[in-house]
Amino acid sequence: MLASAHVNAMIELTPGGLAWRRGFPGTLDQVAEARYFARFLLADSARKDDAELIVTELAANAVQHTSSGHLYGTFIVEITRTTTVITIAVYDCGWGGTPHFGVRCSGNAQHGRGLNIVAALADQVGYDGNDESGHRVWARLYLSRP
Repeated sequence: MLASAHVNAMIELTPGGLAWRRGFPGTLDQVAEARYFARFLLADSARKDDAELIVTELAANAVQHTSSGHLYGTFIVEITRTTTVITIAVYDCGWGGTPHFGVRCSGNAQHGRGLNIVAALADQVGYDGNDESGHRVWARLYLSRP
């Protein structure tokens, strides 16, 4: 069963901070595992709740709207932390919708709010990539105002 596959996290010391990267099977139950990953790494941060919700939304989008959610698909969560900023990035497998921040949705919409929530919580948001190689969707949280 793919969902029970063991996936290792990578820890990397970068100049001025730490970066953690972990791959997850592309199933909806793994969104909760990605959320726990962020909660564990950022337990002492004042922005831990924001970070946890951002990881949840970006991971769910990867699984629901790209080929990450197809058979054998994966997504990667990367968290970079310095003394002043936390950057959260989720990488998908591509072949799905392009992320659109700031798209208005009706008040009773059942879908389409995730990236708006991310944009409201984060200090900066964006994405890189394309359908062929996949996307890196990121959000930046400042620990003190720049």
